[in-house]
Amino acid sequence: MNKGTAQGTIEEIELVKELNKNKQSILWEILEFTDNSNLFAVRCSSQKLSQISKNIVAPKTDVFIIKTNDIVELDDYFLDENMIENQKISFEYVLNSGISVKEKSSTSFTYQKMTRETFFKVFGNYELGCAIEYYTSEKDKDKNVILEKAWNTNKVKILEVIKDLKFQYNYDKELKLSSDKEIKQTAISLTKHIIDNKKEISDFIFRGVGAFENPFFVDFLYKEEELLKNCYPSKYSITTGSGRSKGDYTVVIKP
Repeated sequence: MNKGTAQGTIEEIELVKELNKNKQSILWEILEFTDNSNLFAVRCSSQKLSQISKNIVAPKTDVFIIKTNDIVELDDYFLDENMIENQKISFEYVLNSGISVKEKSSTSFTYQKMTRETFFKVFGNYELGCAIEYYTSEKDKDKNVILEKAWNTNKVKILEVIKDLKFQYNYDKELKLSSDKEIKQTAISLTKHIIDNKKEISDFIFRGVGAFENPFFVDFLYKEEELLKNCYPSKYSITTGSGRSKGDYTVVIKP
């Protein structure tokens, strides 16, 4: 859900209106629906249960499609989940119709924010996450010991896991592990390599597959008035969350 800005919300609303108003729009062709007479675009207006974190959170999908034979009352072609509920509409979700709406030229969003437990569930270890969060300044060196305890690991384990993952995922770069800064940089690079080469993980991070039920993971990306069937970014960064200094340890993937 694109709840970051008012502009993002406006773009979601406009997309819903366009799909419901113009059933001849090329957008429907991209969605691969030839018979859309009883199909309606709906703005996602409620949070969903994440099967990974077990928390109620905003899903990846901003707009999805439903199928219904009921009479649907639109508000200037707009429709959202609250309106469906209030009108007691009987409907079916159209599977694989989830659309992520990105604000024009926006980079102020995250693809994924992972707690320690979520990171472990996705990557199978704590060590990479801890190393990604390492402090690199010499004056902050003692803080890494605190980090290691919080992530249920230590530097010996971190180095062992990095070396094991290099072979497991055919990571062909030289491992540089002589300082905390190099360990951090290597962990970030290795994690990116794993994401890029393991579809199950990239699908979770960029589409929400495995976290949300269909159609609340995304199959389409709508940006700058263009609908794309490609939800994987060409560039992204991996960093620590803003709450690290307060003991809120998270790994963030963002543009």
